[in-house]
Formats: sequence, structure tokens, C-alpha cells
Amino acid sequence: MTAQKKYTSRTRLAAAMRLEKPDRVPVMCQPSWGFVLKQIPDLDPIDFWHNHDGALARGFSEISLRFGFDGVLIPAVGAAPLDESKVTKIDRAHPEGPEVTFKNGDSCIYCSNDLPRYTHAVAPEQEIDAVNPELIGERLTYHPPTNHLRMYLAEGSGGRVAELTQARKIIGPDVSLHGSLYSPEDYLIDMFGVDGAMVALLTEPEKCRVLLAAFARAVAGHAREQAAAGVDALNVSAPWVGQTFVSPELHRGLISPAQAILVRVCHSEDIPCYCHTCGAIGDRLEGIIDIGFDGLECLDPPPLGNVELADAVRRIGHRAFIKGNIDPVHTLLLGSPEAIREDVARRLEAGMQARGFILSTACSIAPNTPAAHVALLRELAERYGTY
Repeated sequence: MTAQKKYTSRTRLAAAMRLEKPDRVPVMCQPSWGFVLKQIPDLDPIDFWHNHDGALARGFSEISLRFGFDGVLIPAVGAAPLDESKVTKIDRAHPEGPEVTFKNGDSCIYCSNDLPRYTHAVAPEQEIDAVNPELIGERLTYHPPTNHLRMYLAEGSGGRVAELTQARKIIGPDVSLHGSLYSPEDYLIDMFGVDGAMVALLTEPEKCRVLLAAFARAVAGHAREQAAAGVDALNVSAPWVGQTFVSPELHRGLISPAQAILVRVCHSEDIPCYCHTCGAIGDRLEGIIDIGFDGLECLDPPPLGNVELADAVRRIGHRAFIKGNIDPVHTLLLGSPEAIREDVARRLEAGMQARGFILSTACSIAPNTPAAHVALLRELAERYGTY
């Protein structure tokens, strides 16, 4: 009799990402910034955002270990420390979290239950006619986690992957470690604003194509840095590629070629890469996988999006791994423990029909989600998710 293979969390996730069947379905949810801060109240929001003394790495690593996740995703890698030479005041009495005022008139509230909220003294959006694509640097200098919010990157090579080396020390060798990239269109939106980027894609498609390729090359360089630091996979955050922002034609003609640059670099480094996109993507599941991604999340179910898991498994589950798709609001945040058990059992039944499946919330765990609800997921995967 052949001895049954013993899996670690790391090899379990690796198997699922290779479209193989491990011992059970891996569990890997992404906690929101707010969930981490609420669960680890001694984390200072400024330190967390800027990874002072490894705070960002510690926060996401400790949450993953606490809830028995098989992997941890660091959602923004390479954070630069707060440049105090640019600061005029830090108000720690602000009710939402510390508020930093900068010498140029900008301000930022480092929220205690959400991403920071940045306010510009002068609107940062540019006009496309004023932008020279040749001036976009080859070395990535910032991430755009959300509109009007930049996370600037450290200068030194060690600092640009510090969260990964710090996280690995915390989680040990047997937990899967995933790095992250922001998709080229996120930088286009950061440059022009949401409305401006949409108009630019429609009216100046060729210039947008050049800009997107330039951003992709810069992001690809950061992908190589993270690959060299030993990540097990790379997540490409692309929240704007759903039906509410671009049509399938624009997605296929402009967004996909730039994203394909990132996919090719990941594959050249032998690193699996998967696409994170939110909302309604039911009309483009195949289109996303056609880019070359090895997997896809969030697959938001109704009413957050329009993806039914069984349909996604039928359409792409033979080609790519699927990570999802528990409703993080109506099920995990607001549902009863019994409702969560019933919902997760159904998700496992459907997801296990795919060649590779990872149990997860569709999008990130909401800040106010009860810890007891999150703790159910590992238990349920062990009960109902055995192959």
C-alpha cells in the first residue's frame, strides 16, 4: 500500500494552484486593513501602513496564523516609512484615527478601521495630452491601492521586499506566502481619475495602450523583485476590470495586453499568478483566463457581483484555479453560524468540482466581521472539503 502524501499548508496551496487535488481544500481569505486593525488593536495605523518595525507584515501574518489559513497575502509590498521631514502635525485625537498634515497642504487620516483616506490640497489628476509616456520610469515607485491613495515604495532593495522576508520569519516555512502587484490600469486611474481614465480609454486608445504598457513594465520589475524574495505566488489586483468600468471589447483590446506582460514575467520566474477583480465579471471569466492567469478571485456572488460558483467552475474550472466565493457581507459578516455552515458546505461542494479550488471570501473580510465567524472556515474545510 502506498503511503498517503502528507501536506503542509504551503504544499496544499501549491497543489491547488497547479490544478491538482491535495488532501483537502485549502483555506485562504484576505483580511481587510480594517479587520486586521480591529483584531490586533495594539497596531498603530501609521506604523501598519508604513510597515514601521515590520507592522504590516506582522498584521497580515498574525491574522492568517490565528485563523488557520493555509497562506498569507501581503497586499502591498515595499512600503516606505513615513517621511517626517514632510510632516507639520500629527493629530492622534482625531476620532477616525491619527491625522497627518503635510507641509504641502495635503492631509491623511490613517483610519483605525479602513485604508487611509488621503486629501490633496491640489487635485492630482492630469490631462492625457500633458502626459509623456516616455517619462514613466522603469522602476516602480508607488502602489495605488485605491483612488487618491498612494503607497510609496522604499528605495533600498531590501526595503522593497521587506514585508515578504519579515512575514516568512513569522509564518515559518510551511505556510504559503503570496506577494501582490497592482494592475497597469490602476495606475492609469491614479493618473487621470476614474472618469478621466474611462474617457481616455475611449477617446485616446492608442496613447492609453502605450501608457498601460509602460506601467506594466514598471510593475513587472517589482514582480521580479518579489520572485527573487521567494514568494509562492503573486496576486495581481485589478478591481476595475469588471462590467461597471470597461466593456469586454475594451478589456480585451487595451487592458488584457498590459496585464499579459505581468503574467509572462511571473511565468518566466516560475511563479503562479492570479487575478483579483471585484464586482460583476460574469461576461468575461474566459477573457480573464485567456490572458494567461493561473487563477481567479473574487468571483463575487449576487448581490455583490454576478458570478455563481457552479457556473464559473463549468466555464473556467478546468483551466485555472478558483479562489472564492463566500459572500463577505451577507454571509460572513451578517449571517448566523448555521447560515455560514450551510453556505460554505454548498461552496465546497461546487468548488471541489474544479481542478483547483481555494476556499475564501469573495472579496476581503469586512472590518466588523466577528472573529468566531472567520474561525468557522478552517473547521468547515476540514469537515466538508476532504478529497
